[in-house]
Amino acid sequence: MTRKLSIIITTKDRYELLLKCVESILNSSYKDFELIIIDDNSTDPTKDMKPSDVDHAEVLIYHATTKMMMVKARNKGIGLSKGEYVLFIDDDNIIDIHMIQHLVNFLEREPRVGISGPSMYYSNGTKYLDYQKINLYTGKTSGFVGNLGNDHYLSDGIPNVFIIRREVIDNVGVFDEALIQTYTEPDYSLSAKLKGYTTAIYPKAKTYHQLEMSDRYTSRALGGKYIQKAYCLMRNRTVLITRYGNSLQRLVYVLLFSWVWPLSYTLLVVIKERRFDLVPLYWKGWYDGVIYFLTGKLRRSI
Repeated sequence: MTRKLSIIITTKDRYELLLKCVESILNSSYKDFELIIIDDNSTDPTKDMKPSDVDHAEVLIYHATTKMMMVKARNKGIGLSKGEYVLFIDDDNIIDIHMIQHLVNFLEREPRVGISGPSMYYSNGTKYLDYQKINLYTGKTSGFVGNLGNDHYLSDGIPNVFIIRREVIDNVGVFDEALIQTYTEPDYSLSAKLKGYTTAIYPKAKTYHQLEMSDRYTSRALGGKYIQKAYCLMRNRTVLITRYGNSLQRLVYVLLFSWVWPLSYTLLVVIKERRFDLVPLYWKGWYDGVIYFLTGKLRRSI
């Protein structure tokens, strides 16, 4: 029998966080799922994990022998999955006991919602996201906490934890691996929107992201942990607006705002943390984004 739900966790060198995430999934009130863990070439104890280490009937663990990065890892998980719904959970989450059940029930009753996810909370219990919107003139992504008591909120992509109908994957495809990481969820959501599917966060579902509010403007958040992220933060923002903005939005962005992002990130990381190594990555990303805007050819300079 085909499982209704496939859960995919992508992970790299975060064994302790992964164990807590898996434990929260196993404690969920929803039990009918296959669990797929994609280990992106870890060097910590994650590399030795076996399905028998997880107390669940249907577990698959794939250990990559070379670094994949997030998008390829997620696509690998999709290829291994069989569920009617595919739920992605980043490894630094502890999900609410009823989160999965709420999301599945929501999709069952809302057939035009193709992608959904939970409201997101910091580890201290403070809610930080009910939905996000991307300004296609400026490139700014803004997260909002809804105060209207809505049943659900439409969102321009959902980071961190989200569920996709198999039907959407069949019609839209998998994630664009050329993006590597960053802006991949909004890109997928906006692509699905062109096919008639909406993306919505359902606040009754909750996840607790193991971050603190103080993490928002550290070098890690600004791309300091992986050089690919620093580069993609700039390049992929322009790619997104080129793909989904109208003519005026694209023109305003590339002339007035595209260069502001690498400049502001440069000032932040240099003044706050002396991370001069990130500066050329931001500007390479900006340059390759502009090349994509002008030619439609997606370059990768790192």
